[in-house]
Amino acid sequence: MKTHNAPTRRVGLALILPVLATFLGGCQLFNEQLTAEPGPMYPETATMVEVLDVQLFRDVTTLRFTNTTTDDLPACTMWLNKRYSAPIPAVASGETIEIDLRQFVDEFGDTYKAGGFFAQREPAPVVLAQIELPNDEGEPELFGFVVVENKYD
Repeated sequence: MKTHNAPTRRVGLALILPVLATFLGGCQLFNEQLTAEPGPMYPETATMVEVLDVQLFRDVTTLRFTNTTTDDLPACTMWLNKRYSAPIPAVASGETIEIDLRQFVDEFGDTYKAGGFFAQREPAPVVLAQIELPNDEGEPELFGFVVVENKYD
């Protein structure tokens, strides 16, 4: 009759898994990036010009919107919840883009709590989305988007 030494088997498995993970390129499964290079400060003194007829959808860790205005949007900074920012590329009229929420960072280097299946932190809702554009004098102005959906999973 064969007997198995279960504690020895568990110890062996516990020793081999980190080695295997290192060999396969590192285990990033639960390694959510919590900090990054600090971003700019929110422009508190900027004028909120208007809310554009652009609907913003959050699908777990991505934002998606279509430029439904008649004007092209130049490359600019997008702000979430008056705290987190990320650069966005130019968006032509009628064009749809997706932005990874994990790109957004605040002035202290904290990344947006995007959530997702393996996230270490509870996801933060997107309640305010704005883009920052300079006016004719070079002063920043803010334009809002309509946030219509926050899907977390």
